[in-house]
Amino acid sequence: MTSRERLIAAIRNKQPDHVPAAPDLYEMIPIRLSGRPSWEMLVYQDPPVWKARADASFYFGVDAFVPVYVPMQEEINTAIVFQDQEKMITRSFSEEDGRKQWSPFAMVYARNEPSAFVKAELIGLPETHEKYEWVKSNYSKTGREYFEDARQYVGERGVVAPMVCLPCLGLWPEDTYAYYEKPESVRENIQKAGEDMMKTAEEILSWRPDVLLIGNSGLMISNPPPIFRDLVLEHLQKLTRLAKSHDVPTHLHCCGPERALVEMAAMESDLSSIEPLEESPMGDCDLAEIKEKFGGRLALKGNLHTTKIMLMGSPSEVEDACKKAIDAAAEGGGFILSTGDQTPRDTPEENIRIMQQVAESYGRY
Repeated sequence: MTSRERLIAAIRNKQPDHVPAAPDLYEMIPIRLSGRPSWEMLVYQDPPVWKARADASFYFGVDAFVPVYVPMQEEINTAIVFQDQEKMITRSFSEEDGRKQWSPFAMVYARNEPSAFVKAELIGLPETHEKYEWVKSNYSKTGREYFEDARQYVGERGVVAPMVCLPCLGLWPEDTYAYYEKPESVRENIQKAGEDMMKTAEEILSWRPDVLLIGNSGLMISNPPPIFRDLVLEHLQKLTRLAKSHDVPTHLHCCGPERALVEMAAMESDLSSIEPLEESPMGDCDLAEIKEKFGGRLALKGNLHTTKIMLMGSPSEVEDACKKAIDAAAEGGGFILSTGDQTPRDTPEENIRIMQQVAESYGRY
């Protein structure tokens, strides 16, 4: 089997030739491998983010699971408002009556670190900026052209997973306060965001991707089960039902606590696959228990501890953890060996390569 065929079989809860190994190589590892400031990839798209992620997987010889946020149009209203040798800050704006309205949020790019979405006031940014520089990307493709570029580049070496996000409460305290103080307004905004998400999903599904990624990091931290049921579940149901009608599997990323989400997704939606199933203390998932209870309904991806095992573990400890995860969840197929969230920047290379070696030998069906 090719890596693409192997991953598709697992995502569809079927049995490939062996367990795929697809560690989460989202930003930190690609940045490190490039040897260049993070903003060259993340802001200037040099190289495009999807290429850097794919190249990282190829470098380590693992099955490439490449998540991509596909810009549907050129993002022209983004500016660099600060830059020195170690950091870049960008901020978006809208224009009304010839005046710029700057977003209350900003993106911070440290030289060798992943990006951070922050409140502008918390890092001392003014309400408006007199001096700034337009962001001029070196790669300006959007929509289907962006996706097809990535899909052609990856080819049979993996899958490219275009991403949408469920409408939900954000991680800011104000969002939670608003839910209780102005519930109808919050529900109205969530419904509008859900409609926009479905329009984007319909466009993406028309491209016939191998999988549709639902990329909601930390979803259950700010949307615990009662709030999730009230605000989010119906949108997960609509989205997964739509994708199923197109015969496109759906794969959900939710780092942090996730056990309750797994059960709701398995029993009350058409979700195909879920990750990263983090164990305590970062999450609340027991991989073997989830496989036993929900493995007939969901494919699983995870769940090597990103710090204790991947970052600080010895190669033999990583090998043992890989075997433990395979023992817990690989029986019958529907399992992808991966990390319990993004692989840390300083993870020893051997610890990443070992995942593929164990998957090919110990994880063979």
